[in-house]
Amino acid sequence: MKDSVHKVLSKFGWLIFFFFIFLNLVNWAFIIKDDFFIKRLPFRLEEGSAVGVQDSTLAAILEDKKIVRIDTLDITRFEDSQNETNGPQLLIFHSNTEDEEAEDLESAIDEVIKNKQTVEITCQDSLGRTLYTVDTISRKDYSSFITIAFNALFLLFIFFNSYLLLRYSQAQENILIVLFLLLLASPNDIAGMSDFNIIITSSAAILGILFYHFVQEKLGNSYNIKILYFISIGLIIIGTILHLVFQFSANLVYYAWSIIWLLVSFKILWKAYKASKSMDLKRLLNAFKGLFLAIVALLIAFLFGGILYFTSSGQTEFGIYNLQMGFLIGFILLAMLVFIIGILWFFGAFTWSLLTGTALGVKIRSTMIYTIVGVTFVVFFGLLDYSLGELLQKLFGRFVGSEFIAGIPATIGLLMFLNPVRQKVERMVDNRLNTSDLDFLEKTDSFTDVIAGEGVIEGFEEFICENLTQRLPIKKVALISYNLDKKAYIFNEIRGSDVEENSIVEDVHLTLLENKLTRNYGALNENEQEIGSFSIVVPIIYDLDHKWFLALGKKLDGTSYSRKDEEALKKLAAKIKLSLKFILAYEHIINNRYVDSLEEKDKMIARLQKQIADLAIKLNEKNISIEES
Repeated sequence: MKDSVHKVLSKFGWLIFFFFIFLNLVNWAFIIKDDFFIKRLPFRLEEGSAVGVQDSTLAAILEDKKIVRIDTLDITRFEDSQNETNGPQLLIFHSNTEDEEAEDLESAIDEVIKNKQTVEITCQDSLGRTLYTVDTISRKDYSSFITIAFNALFLLFIFFNSYLLLRYSQAQENILIVLFLLLLASPNDIAGMSDFNIIITSSAAILGILFYHFVQEKLGNSYNIKILYFISIGLIIIGTILHLVFQFSANLVYYAWSIIWLLVSFKILWKAYKASKSMDLKRLLNAFKGLFLAIVALLIAFLFGGILYFTSSGQTEFGIYNLQMGFLIGFILLAMLVFIIGILWFFGAFTWSLLTGTALGVKIRSTMIYTIVGVTFVVFFGLLDYSLGELLQKLFGRFVGSEFIAGIPATIGLLMFLNPVRQKVERMVDNRLNTSDLDFLEKTDSFTDVIAGEGVIEGFEEFICENLTQRLPIKKVALISYNLDKKAYIFNEIRGSDVEENSIVEDVHLTLLENKLTRNYGALNENEQEIGSFSIVVPIIYDLDHKWFLALGKKLDGTSYSRKDEEALKKLAAKIKLSLKFILAYEHIINNRYVDSLEEKDKMIARLQKQIADLAIKLNEKNISIEES
């Protein structure tokens, strides 16, 4: 992705971010106004009679009367429809041509009296029909409350994660995921804005293309994405025209088009992971695994729903056995349950991957921590100030300066605890959440693969230290070994320090005499030659013939090594040990061959010298000198 394109998309992302927040607030206002509190009749309707009337006057009026009409709704036809459908068969679909006859009575009444303060009811008794006007009552619709709560959770997930990506992500392709998330949060049913709703709903056609674009950018593949965007825009234009002219909804086409490309994207991502075994791709798959599960569950629900519909279509009674029908409904309900689980899984896994920086490279910065801690402290000590002020006034009455006196401990507490708490929260965020920059388990695994693939023999020590400093955010690293000639430990190889290679290691605390992992908390020793200047020392080989250690300096972010880091370094040392043992054995064989070769040549020279000496003796016996011959 070009830098210019990324800048434009980033600005567009922020614009859409705030615009959709505004739209959703407007949508919520309409939902709370129209749906959260619903109008109900001041009584229950059972077989045409009013039951549970709390108003005694109204109860007296409606006594022994049968209600036949509520506003414009004829009650009697629901009773006739119910009588016609009574029987041993379970009806799922009804083929009556009048839609109203298939409606549920209670839902029909709610629709008629919706948002009305009063409603007219027609009652019938032996004397005839009488028209009355009654006041409706307001009640909370708990189903709407659950819907609003889930919608709030969904929007919180969308906007929180979008903000993290927009604010803290450095990877250019992540802007595509931001747009993908924001389009998921687009409100598509704002009251009184039907034409605008069509446009917002049609944006679902590019959801799958955005995700496909992101995957291709992440993998660095070459592709022509413009064609897919043009096709999606064409679908939106055609669907909008069909809706405006023929009242045809193309929403199903939009979602089907996006789902196809979402599945294609998951397939590409999975193949890339299987080929590379990359930890980054594995974590990326884990972040979106819930979304994949939800899509598959939704497709299964549509499949069985279609079977259920087409099997019963055009029949007045269900055309297959009730047991088979139960299985179909059960599969649909199970698929919808899996769909909900998948969505919640996506919420949790994706958010966690952002907070931990494991999938999309987002690192929570200090600015956000300052803001959260600062707001929390201001609220807490503000409440403390208010409470102390109220307590003083209750004990001693109102007096001048009570607010000032109450504010003294709150101010002192704010000054004393703000900075320590902020630093502690920062350390917790760095240690618990921001693991991508120093995830030793991942780094050591990938580094071990490099060692195995390269098969390095010559310059192995340089290779280890050079790669560790490049792959791990640490200040320095060294390979330390025991030198028999110097009878001391030496820096076999070191990076990130001015210490000379093969120089002697100073070990005041006798750290290297033990075969165990040693931690130097703080690593405050400023003498670079001293082993105490390294934060952690891990034994690699510790036997009679060889003693090798891996020493690592402080982390670049200033945090300390965790237990997880220790375990990862032990695994790294164990894997380096295998390669190092092989190299040492190889060097031993080569050296032995060299020594054997020298000994063989010495023996050959000795034999030749002996032959020359013997020849000289024989010549002397014959009084013939070598010069004369």
